[in-house]
Amino acid sequence: MLSLREITHDDLELTMTWRSDPDTYQGFYTQQKPLTWEEHYNWNKNRNKDWRTFVIILNDRRIGVVTIGQLDHWCPEIGFYIGEKSLWGQGYGKKAVQLGLDWIKNYGRDYVHTTVLKSNTRSLRLLKSLGFKALGDARENEIWMQKKL
Repeated sequence: MLSLREITHDDLELTMTWRSDPDTYQGFYTQQKPLTWEEHYNWNKNRNKDWRTFVIILNDRRIGVVTIGQLDHWCPEIGFYIGEKSLWGQGYGKKAVQLGLDWIKNYGRDYVHTTVLKSNTRSLRLLKSLGFKALGDARENEIWMQKKL
């Protein structure tokens, strides 16, 4: 069974390991190298109140992250990654994003957006399968996608 739960301090070491893997961070816009503990800790600590970070749980195993942000906006943002590479390609990312979309809808929002690197074909395919539409370019080499919930 797949579920989401809000991140705790006890998850930070594992999520730093995932975020420091080049196969994972190549899908991130702003990260070009492994993180230091201070960078990772401060990034988590300094998220403002309109962001939520969730750990994806498969049975009792932590396998990835869903982030939901800009909750004070009419169209919040969602991001995700599966940190456990042995589980890539097995549908857990899609299920986790759907759980995040359900959370956003229950929060009272009708739209959601994300930005994806043009080179991240796996995430683009996953998001399109969930009904996200590409609306144009965001930052350089990045696509803005949106979905009505």
